[in-house]
Amino acid sequence: MKRILVPTDFSDQASYAFEVAASIARKSGAELHLYHVIEVPDYPEITDIIAYRALGSTNVLEEIENKLAQTAECDQCSDIDVTYSVDFDTPYEKISRKAADEAFDLIVIGSHGRQGINRILVGSTTEKVIQHASCLVLTIKEPVSYFCPSNIVFGSNFYGEIAAGFNALQDFASLYDATLHLLKVNTRSHFETSRYSRQLMEGFAEEQKLSNYTINIYNDDSEEEGILHFARDMQADMICVPTHGRSGLSHLIEGSIAESVSEHAYRPVLTYRIKPVKIEYGVIGPFRK
Repeated sequence: MKRILVPTDFSDQASYAFEVAASIARKSGAELHLYHVIEVPDYPEITDIIAYRALGSTNVLEEIENKLAQTAECDQCSDIDVTYSVDFDTPYEKISRKAADEAFDLIVIGSHGRQGINRILVGSTTEKVIQHASCLVLTIKEPVSYFCPSNIVFGSNFYGEIAAGFNALQDFASLYDATLHLLKVNTRSHFETSRYSRQLMEGFAEEQKLSNYTINIYNDDSEEEGILHFARDMQADMICVPTHGRSGLSHLIEGSIAESVSEHAYRPVLTYRIKPVKIEYGVIGPFRK
């Protein structure tokens, strides 16, 4: 963990995310970069154009940079390296692109928890960052008094495609000497026998050379509810879920377990993006090289 990106809109949730990011930077010795993106309307009306031009004025930019500087120079940051910058664009696109172009290892971002019809129609910057970012994304919704995740729930189907990117999670868990609780949620519509699920999970743990882990099979009405309920039952410090990063029509139809969990969980949620597996000969199932 060398570089951490912290997008901020100066909300309470963004401040919670910054505090967690500062704690991780202190633990890992990573550089922390504060980033504010001023949103530019895609199809501007005359009022949007006037507002956008006003944002470009020296006074407004100076005010934003002063806020970033105050955060970067606060007492709790005296022992870590903090930089900051301001940009103009669609926030999620700029955040995802900056993380990829400048080789950030982790994005720590606050979540406002937009739900219901507003979430379906509008989405959220956090949700879209989870969809598009190529690195780990840690979502923070509530204040965390002491960030030290010793018990991490990893919810997955444990098919072969999730292995790509798992090393980054392992490195994060190792930083805190955390136990990974491997979790397979069985539902009515996606059912596997316990014996088969356990074989998949044991094979995955062996391939990844895991040593500090448990295997858990949990029954619930949906994968999202199962992950959330299991994490609450065992009082986990953090949840991790891989995501295919679906967007557009595919996202509306199939949704995303990772994004749903991050929106509804009150504990920190870590996600990493995986490539959708290519289905050959019309067969869907575990894929291992």
